[in-house]
Amino acid sequence: MTPTESNLSMAMSMRMDTSSQSDDQTKQAKTALKRQITELGKKQDALVERLIETSNPKVLATLETKIAKLDEDKLRLSDKITQNTKPNATMGQVFELLRESLSNPWIIYDKGPLAVKKIILKTAFELRKYL
Repeated sequence: MTPTESNLSMAMSMRMDTSSQSDDQTKQAKTALKRQITELGKKQDALVERLIETSNPKVLATLETKIAKLDEDKLRLSDKITQNTKPNATMGQVFELLRESLSNPWIIYDKGPLAVKKIILKTAFELRKYL
């Protein structure tokens, strides 16, 4: 395996690891949002019970406002859960971008931030061992 192929396979494995971590984080975030929706539902139910027991018009208006706010919050959280969480790029697009970038590291080095420049230099000097 040539050094370039090694870099490509390393980049692809890093992308796969990142993708699986991203999927796990998305699942955890959705679970947390569902838990928040359940808690808001419980609060809303408690306020409805208080609303039924109350006869004071000011308290009724306040409770109705709070119930409406909780309902809006539940809808907002539900909307977050249903949002599209797929990555913006396909694996083919990511692979093509990696291939293009790694085939000409000077472009990355020239336009990239300092941290990227250090990585490019480190990789270049590592590759010298194989030449």
